[in-house]
Amino acid sequence: MWVIILLKRFSFVLAVLLIISFTAYGADNSAQSAIVMDADTGTILYEKNAYEERSMASTTKIMTALLAVESNRLDEMVRITEEMLQTEGSSLGLKAGDCITLNDLIVGMMLTSGNDSANAVAFFLADSLESFSVLMNKKAKEIGMNHSCFITPSGLDQKGHHSTAYDMALLTAHAIKSKIFCDIVSMPSAEITIGQNRITVYNHNKLLSRNKKIFGVKTGFTKKAGRCLVSAENYNGNKIICVTLNAPDDWNDHLSLFSRCEKKYNEYELSDTIELNAVGGELDKFKASYNKKFYLLSDLRFEIYHSPFLYAPVKKGDRVGWVYVYIKENLVERLPLTADEDVKYYAKQERSTTAEVYG
Repeated sequence: MWVIILLKRFSFVLAVLLIISFTAYGADNSAQSAIVMDADTGTILYEKNAYEERSMASTTKIMTALLAVESNRLDEMVRITEEMLQTEGSSLGLKAGDCITLNDLIVGMMLTSGNDSANAVAFFLADSLESFSVLMNKKAKEIGMNHSCFITPSGLDQKGHHSTAYDMALLTAHAIKSKIFCDIVSMPSAEITIGQNRITVYNHNKLLSRNKKIFGVKTGFTKKAGRCLVSAENYNGNKIICVTLNAPDDWNDHLSLFSRCEKKYNEYELSDTIELNAVGGELDKFKASYNKKFYLLSDLRFEIYHSPFLYAPVKKGDRVGWVYVYIKENLVERLPLTADEDVKYYAKQERSTTAEVYG
């Protein structure tokens, strides 16, 4: 039987500060539109014209890559046709007749921003650019991107093709739930095979080398859209997304915004030592503990579960219970409750078969 021995709630915000929002506003960066969002909770940490509709250039390829990953056809071969190559701008260097896996097409598309790769993905999954745009907009609606319209798979400027910083953050929060997607966009370089040729492609995202916490996601540029950038970073167990649209100084903008918004997370060390009962051991009680730091935007509560008693032997380091950590009603982690000391089995002395003489 398990028992709960403790229930606690921690709030990181003083009552006098409760009226302050997590959202920050400012003109302290070069972006025409910007947003920083906590990916897991959707909490907006910073915004600037985040709901204005704008061209988003090659950050469009996040949607194209997401649909390709979710197709579960990554190992299938794609034969490149002339129709797929009818595009301009950045290129992976594909030629009609080349064969390449869908996975390698995605890698080429996300690292080198190949527009030919994006077109090839679209034709492979939907037979035409028009049909693929239908899939893109259907997915956008599912995600809640209510102010976006996708026309091209590559992000080349076309009438009606637009999104918002907020919508692109929603898209990215959805995309980075996929480990495959994250693995691709976090690679500084990768080897892919086109036909019989093995080539190395390099990621255009300079932030991967400037900040080790950043693991993606996509660069973009057209004359109409300006410099566009979507980034994501791991910060002490939290995933933070930054989007800037039309930002001439986007590399520095992202580094600055990440640094600023990290300060909104509250540090708390969940740690305690408790005493548990033992049966059949040299000790009737023994100590057990748990310890972990959390960085959270809101308060948490936790519950400790363990048996009323444990039978000896118990070894130091043994898991003897669990600490369930909740944010609101959501279980976010199970921490092990571990023994801090040994409880050796108590063996009764065997009765001697030799007669004992008492004086």
